[in-house]
Amino acid sequence: MNIAVVCGGISPERNVSLVGGLATANALEHNGHTVRIIDPAFGSDSIRTKDQILVNPSELPSSDILQLPKQRLLDCVQSSAFDGIDKAFLLIHGTNGEDGIFQALLEAKGIPYTGSKVMSSALAMNKLASKVMFSAVGIQTPIWIAAVKSKGHLDNPATIQDILEEIPGSIVIKPNDQGSTLGMSILHNPISETIYNALQLAGEYSDIVLIEEFIEGRELTVAVLGDEALPIIEIEPEGGFYDYKRKYTKGFTEYYCPADLSEDISSFVQNLAISAHHALGCTAYSRVDFRLNEDNVPYCLEVNTIPGFSSTSLVPMAAKEAGIDFNRLCEMIIELS
Repeated sequence: MNIAVVCGGISPERNVSLVGGLATANALEHNGHTVRIIDPAFGSDSIRTKDQILVNPSELPSSDILQLPKQRLLDCVQSSAFDGIDKAFLLIHGTNGEDGIFQALLEAKGIPYTGSKVMSSALAMNKLASKVMFSAVGIQTPIWIAAVKSKGHLDNPATIQDILEEIPGSIVIKPNDQGSTLGMSILHNPISETIYNALQLAGEYSDIVLIEEFIEGRELTVAVLGDEALPIIEIEPEGGFYDYKRKYTKGFTEYYCPADLSEDISSFVQNLAISAHHALGCTAYSRVDFRLNEDNVPYCLEVNTIPGFSSTSLVPMAAKEAGIDFNRLCEMIIELS
């Protein structure tokens, strides 16, 4: 097949996407496919070479890239970049790639692509909408409050008072539609000043800010491939906060796969992951994040429809534990999409 590996894009998670794009391109070529690397950030000149996408995943992209107009996405799809392509392997994380926008452009041009469709992608990227869906189908998720920047909520003292009254104990404040913990804060002893600062930080990334209860306990993630859950991974970041640096810099986080859990709890969490995947209508694969409290009660945080996809990322790690190497994993995603 002629496969377009679509990576990079206009997103704060651009560099991580490029690393995954290079790994995937190599795997697909190994599998016998003809691969074209496409970076929509370059608009009508979006075809890249492998050398052009070599980056350090632990570094954030320059602000110049992030300020590029979304018109570049349309220019990319309308150009000749996708001519002769049988399927697009989508690897853009976060905004302008994982949120349904690029999927919609590809559908308008009739180009098949991997992963979840437009509506599911948009739902999963919108953390507030996801939590509403989880609650509707009985999947436990941390209690939450939403604040809207454009309505003045982030500067309103009443918002802070509501947070302090409605969410006891430690809290998480994060943008509603970003990944890789960008703009996220964990406050263990929240006071008005620290809440205000965290709201402002999250507001730099999204108009809607989500404030939710922080679940003390263990951090788990479950990859879903087709209709099956892969082995659970437990994440232990240095310092307890799995932020951008700890995610993408070697040596800052320990991973345990499979997680040290009883068979009953493992099975329960895996089934919850499948339920969350289906609740949002996801397709082919996803990665579902959980917190497991001290009573072994899992709380679903979010579903990632285009999770990190370098050869050492979490989904490939879980697949390897299940006996699926990276080359085969890439092939399975094409087959399932």
